[in-house]
Amino acid sequence: MDGQILLWRGCTYRRHLIEELGKIQMLLERLECPFQIIEENCCGYPLYLMGCQGEMKRLAVENAEELKRFDLIVVPCPACLRAFKEIYKEQMGLRLPRVLHLTQFLIKVLKERPIEFREVKMKVMYHDPCELGRRMGIYDEPRALLRLIPGLEIFEQRFTRERSACCGGGGLLTAVAPSLASMAAARKLIEEDRISGELDAIVTACPQCILNLRRGLELWVEDEDLRGIQVLDIAQILDMALGG
Repeated sequence: MDGQILLWRGCTYRRHLIEELGKIQMLLERLECPFQIIEENCCGYPLYLMGCQGEMKRLAVENAEELKRFDLIVVPCPACLRAFKEIYKEQMGLRLPRVLHLTQFLIKVLKERPIEFREVKMKVMYHDPCELGRRMGIYDEPRALLRLIPGLEIFEQRFTRERSACCGGGGLLTAVAPSLASMAAARKLIEEDRISGELDAIVTACPQCILNLRRGLELWVEDEDLRGIQVLDIAQILDMALGG
């Protein structure tokens, strides 16, 4: 893709998921997608959820001014994606370049420049993040990326897409009631998804989901086989398929 591309990393990746962020950046480099990073503010979405509209607007105007010099913004965090596309543009009327979630961008790149992935012999479940799915309507691109990986077996849980059970990681619940949030994650996996010890990993495309699903497994799941299931960012499993 031509033009100046910004990778907007987001607060959660920058502060809490350093390894996963490194895989995202490495993946873009290996796919020969030149990108830039900047000294980021928060996108302001937590302020929006708290009802601090004035503070959110101030931050949004400042960010929009910084972002307008780019042609495309690639965002791995669904909350940032919603902030830019729905709140900045639609609710506040701010002008931004084109904004794509990382999975949307990767599918476009791989259609233009197909590559051969290595075999990854794992059984995984894809978890639909609420912000990415229900709010932004992005269901197909993450699944299409996983289907490109030879050897990958995908476990289809009971409820997917629009009917997917929330993991409890969004809506500031992890800040207000972290125990309740992690309990919701454990309940989702055990009672709604009905995962088994045959599963190697849960794959998702949201940093909040990654953190909360990991906490749910660690804190509330007693079965050792289930506790051993990895929770991976989609960039991590794509990196494996590229030999990382």
